[in-house]
Parts: sequence; structure tokens; C-alpha cells
Amino acid sequence: MTEKEYTMDILDTLKSLSVNMTYALNEASCEKLYKEYFKMFEQINKYTKEVFDLAYKKGFYQLEEEESKKVKSAIKTLSQELESCNSEK
Repeated sequence: MTEKEYTMDILDTLKSLSVNMTYALNEASCEKLYKEYFKMFEQINKYTKEVFDLAYKKGFYQLEEEESKKVKSAIKTLSQELESCNSEK
């Protein structure tokens, strides 16, 4: 495997762990267990961010600048959807 493949595999694993830890937190049977899980969750998210930053630094993730016209259009669409949700209440 290449360095990129290892890095992306680690990042995918950490992301999956983060999602699964969310379930564990929601289903913790007592406060002590919740606190223990939460510490693990924080560490996993810290490592996930560090690996993402490494992948970005090495060029494994590319960010593209979007046209301001498209961004404004997306904001308008999302704002309309939000207004629609608020008016349904």
C-alpha cells in the first residue's frame, strides 16, 4: 500500500469510530460510562482532525475554490428551505 492509501484508510477508520462512538454515547447506561466514552470520543476526534490535516498537507485532499455565484445560490436555496421548515411549525 502507498502512503496515501494507509493515510486514507486510517482516516476512514477514525471517522467510522467517531460515528460509532456517538451511538455508544447515546446508549450509555450510566453517567460514569458516558463520561468514559466521551473521553474516548474526544481523543478519536482529535486524532481524526490530525490525520485529516496530515492528508491535506500531503495533498491527498484537494479543496477547490467555488464561484461566488454558486455559493450565493446555495445559500439562497438553503435559506428558503429553512424558512419553509419554520413556517410549517
